[in-house]
Amino acid sequence: MPRQSALAGHIAPILESFLLSKDELRSIVQHVSAILSTVDIGVLLVLGWLLVPYMRIVHAFMAPAKNRIKERVSGSVFKNRGGGGENEQGDDKYVFERSYTYIAVDLLSQIARLALLVYACDCLVVALDAVGYKSADTSQIFAKILYTSWFARRFQSFKRYLIQRMINRKPDTCDKFKSVDRVLDGIIFALLFVKILDYLSIATGMALGSVFAVGTTGGLIVSLSSQEIAKGVMNGLEMTASDRFNVGDNVHFGDGTQGYIIKMGFLRTKVRKYDFSVVDIPNSQLGGQRITNISRTKTCRVLTTLRFEYGDISKIPDALEAAKEEIIKACPKLIREGKPFRAMISSFERDCVEATINCNFELPPTGEDFWANREQMFLAIDRGVKSSG
Repeated sequence: MPRQSALAGHIAPILESFLLSKDELRSIVQHVSAILSTVDIGVLLVLGWLLVPYMRIVHAFMAPAKNRIKERVSGSVFKNRGGGGENEQGDDKYVFERSYTYIAVDLLSQIARLALLVYACDCLVVALDAVGYKSADTSQIFAKILYTSWFARRFQSFKRYLIQRMINRKPDTCDKFKSVDRVLDGIIFALLFVKILDYLSIATGMALGSVFAVGTTGGLIVSLSSQEIAKGVMNGLEMTASDRFNVGDNVHFGDGTQGYIIKMGFLRTKVRKYDFSVVDIPNSQLGGQRITNISRTKTCRVLTTLRFEYGDISKIPDALEAAKEEIIKACPKLIREGKPFRAMISSFERDCVEATINCNFELPPTGEDFWANREQMFLAIDRGVKSSG
């Protein structure tokens, strides 16, 4: 009795199973021909690929001149790739792509192109049914997923258009609106993912919960592993929506981490510390921390202590007053109203008298301007103390 082989003799039957007989090919042609319509295909081709060029020509000749959006390209120079001469264009170029008409016909063109894909899927499903491969509602599910994904992308583009208009009106809110844009993107893609899973679950007759119902142990593993991920995502969304900090900001966290934000994700945040080392922090650890955003602080305080001998105590008031006058001259960003500007004796120590000078400036407490101003303040104090004798 011959031994049963693992592979020998099995390749040819597998390949033959994919070969179609003449009757099957004839059946495919008959079934596909029954649903094909040259009018349908012609309409979709015209709408998908010829409508926009045609409307561009019509608009160029018939649209009122006052409603045309023009882009002046006078004086622009286009160099030939071969390094030859130069072509100068001084005429106004009508930008059809910026008109509302283009938006409407372009959307219709995109819908027609997607419809042609669905049409092709219908033909494929009919061909498979003709040879005995039952595909249930594949074409309907494909059409739902295709058009839902397209609608999500269109909604995302419209959302970015509105955000860009808001940024143009208020440029100082750019970082805030970018954070909102990221949050909305995450919500859109999450809803799209859930909707696609819903379509697939209906098509296969299997609920979403059954995908993860792989037993008590499997459910426990999925629950524990997804808990931290969900917590990190929610903290990332919360930080983005609350606009507590953005990429490039100088921040101080409650756990002592200080530095510049170089990357913000939905799961992790990267901080470049002052020694140029990079810390990768899970968002789940940042959710409940106190955060001081140095970059958004518009004022700063410089507090310094001077020490005098007890023998010079009578000269201290004049020295401090002279120091204040020099600071006023040397530091134009000094805040003199609304915040304290003091120079006075603060304590008597064992071997010296201490005086404190407290100044506030209209400068962020970081950056080159801050340190340069701080240096000028110290030099001004030195000049004032020396001038008083």
